[in-house]
Amino acid sequence: MRVRDRSPRGLGWWSRAWLAATAAWSLLAVLALLPAGAGTVPQAHADSGAKTVQGPARWQPDTQTYGPNGSVTVSQVDNLVDQVVHVSWTGFTTTVQNGVPTTVPGLLDINKMYQVRVYQCRGVNPKPTDCYGSTVYGGNPALGFQQNRPAPGVTSPDLPSNMAIAVTGADGTGSADIEVWSSVQSSSLGCDAAHACSLVVEPNYGGDSAGIGALINGDPTGAINCADHSFDTTDSVSLATDSMLVGSNATTGLATGEACAWNERAVVPLSFAPTASSCKAATTDFATAGLPMAQRALQQWRAGACLGGSPIYAGYTALAEPQARGAFLQGGGAEVALTARPDTGPAPRPYVYAPLADSGISVVFAVDDPGTGRQITHLRLDARLLAKELTQSYAQVAPSVQAASIAGNPRCLFEDPEFLTLNPPSAIAPAQWPSCDIHNPSSLPIVIGQSSDMIYQLTSWIAADNDAQRFLQGEVDEWGMHVDPFYLRPAFSGYPTDLLIPQDNTGFQKVENGRTIDEHEKQYEWSPVLGSLDDAARRFLTATPTCLSPVLDGSGSHPRCPASTVGTRQLIAVLDTADAKAFSLPEAELRNPAGGFVAPTATSMQAAVDDMATDPATGTRLLPYGVPQTGFAKDAAAYPLTTVQYAMLPTSGLGDAKALTVSRFFQKVTDPGGGQLYGRDPGKLGPGYLGLTAGQLADARAALTHVAAQDGALPGNQKPASPAPQSGTGNGSTVVAPTSAADTGTSTGGGSAGGQGTGAEQGGGTGSTGSTGGTATTPRPSTAASPSRTTSIAPIAAGSPAPDRAGLARMLLPTVLIAGGVLLVGGPAALLLAGTAAGGRVLTRLRRLIGG
Repeated sequence: MRVRDRSPRGLGWWSRAWLAATAAWSLLAVLALLPAGAGTVPQAHADSGAKTVQGPARWQPDTQTYGPNGSVTVSQVDNLVDQVVHVSWTGFTTTVQNGVPTTVPGLLDINKMYQVRVYQCRGVNPKPTDCYGSTVYGGNPALGFQQNRPAPGVTSPDLPSNMAIAVTGADGTGSADIEVWSSVQSSSLGCDAAHACSLVVEPNYGGDSAGIGALINGDPTGAINCADHSFDTTDSVSLATDSMLVGSNATTGLATGEACAWNERAVVPLSFAPTASSCKAATTDFATAGLPMAQRALQQWRAGACLGGSPIYAGYTALAEPQARGAFLQGGGAEVALTARPDTGPAPRPYVYAPLADSGISVVFAVDDPGTGRQITHLRLDARLLAKELTQSYAQVAPSVQAASIAGNPRCLFEDPEFLTLNPPSAIAPAQWPSCDIHNPSSLPIVIGQSSDMIYQLTSWIAADNDAQRFLQGEVDEWGMHVDPFYLRPAFSGYPTDLLIPQDNTGFQKVENGRTIDEHEKQYEWSPVLGSLDDAARRFLTATPTCLSPVLDGSGSHPRCPASTVGTRQLIAVLDTADAKAFSLPEAELRNPAGGFVAPTATSMQAAVDDMATDPATGTRLLPYGVPQTGFAKDAAAYPLTTVQYAMLPTSGLGDAKALTVSRFFQKVTDPGGGQLYGRDPGKLGPGYLGLTAGQLADARAALTHVAAQDGALPGNQKPASPAPQSGTGNGSTVVAPTSAADTGTSTGGGSAGGQGTGAEQGGGTGSTGSTGGTATTPRPSTAASPSRTTSIAPIAAGSPAPDRAGLARMLLPTVLIAGGVLLVGGPAALLLAGTAAGGRVLTRLRRLIGG
């Protein structure tokens, strides 16, 4: 409605000042309030653990009255970790733009009315200053909104805000996914097992939160009146829009813009799971390191072990596997190394492999339909498409200015005929794929830039695919696209590799005012994350590409690619299945050797595990990439990036007490009635992991017997080069099954070999311990005929590399090269990174690694 000007001066002067101040604040606020969860696709959630509370009364703009109360449901409220939860509501006011329902949210949007914000807050009865990313977070709790607005760094002190913003449909329903943080991610929120938190769901139904009526009436107090909706939808103010939440009081200038929306809030209490940090141990009993993909499993297992009877305090460092493996083999570092890739050289010390769990590598995506702004829910990829992504083979820029190395290639994945063939519009109807954004090459994958078993397995699968291998050898695809020649041998060592480094640092030449100018765009378009797997996940969750823009700014520099907004995202990332499930991320269907397209689920990963053969040299189980005449080669149901997580356990030198402690801990981990039961409780196996099969459990039991006995056993059929060391060995005792629930910290009920539930798909709950089903068959090679898509290349076994004995020196060389590349090539990005807390941590780790 339009409101008549009721003051002698009119509202024009104030509304212009309001909008100018709002615009200035918005520029800062956008940097702090990046909605990580808004617009994500709701994944399968367990019904157990969900909670529904009463919502606010629905505002009815047509009658200017309130209707019945709505309701709010959160998918999980107990045993939370760093994860995404699904928030849904009914009975809210429809979000409209120009009077028409809208489907795309807009942060600080001045046109969309009645949007909904979702905050994570301290405590179960939070004040406005307790809600992370709100307009007064970190301010004086006694003043509420009647105070000056804190600086953006105060409202988001730990990470960019996890606040989610969403719309309500014409039927009064809506939803949002929000990442909830433990105290590890946000020390200022401090959510842990001892400190409860909450979610606040806050619709903006308008009301005079700016005190405009007081201004008109000459009230010097600037009193707000949330019952006055006269200014909700006026052209000059529009208080029912999200942009007005960061507005100031018309008289006092205080941060009252969110006050009326806060009055409509619904609060849902949250409790967080105990972690190993909840244990009161002065020192750890032993240390483990490696396998970042196992971090979530280790968090639950370690908590269960230290909080149960006869507590065990196991330390854990999520170190890159090659570094952890190399240190372990040389007798240094942690007592136990965690790995997905066995070492195949002669064992320099006695040790064995014990399987811990099965998991996988996920290719996740956040791609929005440009027509509707809605997120697309299904995407198919094959090995050749990922090879194109990882070899800088997409042009990214317009044909007239393409670098010579990739001239004539499609600009990005979504304009590649191969991709469109696998993902025709009819398969995603009524959606459509976006056009390539030449100013922000965000569709290039977010991947880690450190040596990793994850990258080795990914590139092993690519190398074993016949079409991908021919492309990597220089053969054009059916539509004429070729690999970037900087990725051809001998300049490039080829796949598989455990480290991804951009090879093409060239660009193109252009003539401007009679002068030839070199544009080195290729070196800026893609950059793997120089941090951990957590850092890569954070980039994806905040929709922040890892590139610098190929387009120069006014100062002649390549600016950092900006974060994408909901409705315009084109993001792809390589993460582990546990993070993908915890964050409810859509996962691509990948083509396996039999031609089937499968996503990582409990069923598809179990099929792959059943296809694994045992490597006699190491005793580990691997997918036989590139090997014809196997069950995997013809199994259309198997997920091709399934992996087994292993512990490298010493069988000599631990000492009696530590040997028994180590074996007891891993007994708990591999116990069918304990660590292999699915659930979110401490000591159980969380979503994204698959319980061990009967054969794998037998492998684990045999390995733990050697650990407890400290008998000098070696992997597989290896023989020691010399007698095993005798000093500090065990007493010859063998591992015995726990005799009580107190010893395991879990129920002693008989569980199946594979645990209960649905594994990677399972969203919570504890599972029954009485089932007799679910035991998987022992993997065995198949003698069936090979499929039609046979491969002509040498077999590649993920986890069976040449021996890597160079140790830390091998790790440091690529680190130094990357660090040098950051300083020489990405100077502006390095400077920007160093100016942030996260960047400071990354650079500090780099300095430590290179001895600086």
